[in-house]
Amino acid sequence: MATKISFLNIKGGVGKTSLIVNVGACLAYMGKRVLIVDFDAQSNASIWLMRLDRWNGLNHHPEKFILSVFQQNEHSIADCIQKDVIKDSDDEAALPGLDLIPASFNLMDLEHEVANEMGIPFYAHFFEQLQSIEDGYDFILFDCPPNFFYSPQCAIFSSNWILVPANPDALSIIGFHLLVEKLHKFKAESSTYAESLSSPNPDILGISLNSVKPGTRIDVPVERLQAQLERFIEQGRISAKASIFPEQIRHSVAVGRAVMQGMPMVLLGKSQGSMNVAEDFIKTAQRILSLTTQANEPQLSPDTPVNETH
Repeated sequence: MATKISFLNIKGGVGKTSLIVNVGACLAYMGKRVLIVDFDAQSNASIWLMRLDRWNGLNHHPEKFILSVFQQNEHSIADCIQKDVIKDSDDEAALPGLDLIPASFNLMDLEHEVANEMGIPFYAHFFEQLQSIEDGYDFILFDCPPNFFYSPQCAIFSSNWILVPANPDALSIIGFHLLVEKLHKFKAESSTYAESLSSPNPDILGISLNSVKPGTRIDVPVERLQAQLERFIEQGRISAKASIFPEQIRHSVAVGRAVMQGMPMVLLGKSQGSMNVAEDFIKTAQRILSLTTQANEPQLSPDTPVNETH
């Protein structure tokens, strides 16, 4: 099955979309089959990956957006997938293996306008839908808005892990604290459905620091974030494996150019002066790959016989 990761921080403006787009692209560049699911009504990941003209054109086909999966005449989640979403100037796949389920601004209607007549919560319905496609991917990444409403609940309920994008500042520390509190509460509220559907039990994979400006002293906020992380670990509220990733994503104006061109950093190359930050995303993707691979490996119990070679 796919490894499913929600990219979420209750604080906005932490570089979440930049992180998910570029990490997803790096994983696909490494040969992994990757699906990005845009659960943020701002649709930034969708517009970046499809470019504005293609995304605008898709608005004539609302059944192609993630919201359609929850509407009364529900559509198949498979019909929403934009295969090999990044296209070159000839409309050919520029990065095979990176797919997208896009969002539109209408996704905000999920909170108040879409009647739930399914008999189960939206998050349980989405989990059942996702099972029909997840075997086609190595990674499914969810771009979540900075809240804990219906759309991020769908992502979290289906996820194995939560990756927390953050800036090295006090507000990110507050956002992380709120995230852990909300996660603990949601797990309790959704436990009946989690047990009946055998959904994953998501935990914090790590914290990824973004937009770190060269020469900036970040020792104090990082120490405070580390202290909070250790307190949550001691309290048993998050996994002891959670950490602040040593790979930091440097601030770069090249990221803005990448958005305008509808390309991830890994495809821009040296000509754009973006190699340094591209390497940051590659190293972060490699860490995620390593951590999730280790977590999926079967663990030997003390009573498991070991074959010895003499």
